[in-house]
Amino acid sequence: MGAKIIFSAVAALALSAACLVPALTAAPEPALVTKAWEFKFTYETPRPIAVQNIRGEWEWYWYLPYKVVNNTGQERLFIPEVTIATDAGDIIQAGKGVRTAVFDAIKKRIGNRLLESPTDVVGQFRQDEDNAKDSVAIWPATKHNVDRLTLFIAGLSGETAVIKVPDPADTTKTIDALVTKTFMIDYELPGAPTNPQEQSVVYKGQKWIMR
Repeated sequence: MGAKIIFSAVAALALSAACLVPALTAAPEPALVTKAWEFKFTYETPRPIAVQNIRGEWEWYWYLPYKVVNNTGQERLFIPEVTIATDAGDIIQAGKGVRTAVFDAIKKRIGNRLLESPTDVVGQFRQDEDNAKDSVAIWPATKHNVDRLTLFIAGLSGETAVIKVPDPADTTKTIDALVTKTFMIDYELPGAPTNPQEQSVVYKGQKWIMR
């Protein structure tokens, strides 16, 4: 139980440095009043879905529907990057290895004709609510018994900072690493259901971090 609680407190720090290397100094906090651009981001609770593969076997995935609005004052490039971390030690890149059929099944379930796939949503982002982007982050369900789930969404802000990290080639030296303002969402998954469809998802909080 103690390990599960500790995960929530240290998730941002443990994954804060670029490429997940440990930082020598703690990552800086985002500016209280940022001078950088920032998209408006809203989202729904992660949901599970089962989709058949080409062999007719059912595979479970999670997906997070979201909406982004560009109210930054000018057209910008939108390149979302979503990483999922669990208390079981899983680090998952959303979209990696996810088949087109999975997005098609999600779009059909949601019933939103404006929903763009994780690949199609990347590109120039025009301003105002009328040009908002509706998309979804998708990742395969882990086989581990997960009690905690944390999502890191990058690409929503232009705020960056530089921190010192160990040099992989020589740990006695340091190199500069770039960290960016990232949106973090924390969930609790209580119990041990037999499949993700029976899994409760409890929202535990959100915050901006530098990662």
